[in-house]
Amino acid sequence: MGRPFIYLWIYFGVLLAVFLTPTAHAGTKPGYEQIKGAALTALLTDKTVISEYKDSAGGIKDFRFTEHHFKDGTTDYIELGHPSEQGIWNIIGGDKVCYKYPGNKVFTGTYCFFVFKIEDCYYNYHRRAMSLSGPRNTDWWTSRFIIKGGGGSCDEVMG
Repeated sequence: MGRPFIYLWIYFGVLLAVFLTPTAHAGTKPGYEQIKGAALTALLTDKTVISEYKDSAGGIKDFRFTEHHFKDGTTDYIELGHPSEQGIWNIIGGDKVCYKYPGNKVFTGTYCFFVFKIEDCYYNYHRRAMSLSGPRNTDWWTSRFIIKGGGGSCDEVMG
């Protein structure tokens, strides 16, 4: 391979780097930050979240749920109108919270989410909604929550 090919590869490398440089994502709002590491553990340990799901059409589903995160890594999940479900939670890779529900015959997998905050409302994103630099679009959250007793609100819909 001669010099022209090396320069061509360098040129394409520079172009690729420019196009892959993180930029602001659609729907990004000021003050939006990812919660990770010790802050994510502290946010959930011995706390109850009051949460709601986003449906596939982009609206809020009619039901809400609460989930208490015990220090021993277990949870107590209660969806309104349904019996309590015992689960397991942990932080994986320092940047996502994962859940399992061993006794549930329907939800048999491990469900992991990246947590982002704006004001006192926390948004969960599945890995498919994420890029290397954050959510592909902040409107693609799967559920959002406040900490029970924390005085937060998710009144304004993101999306």
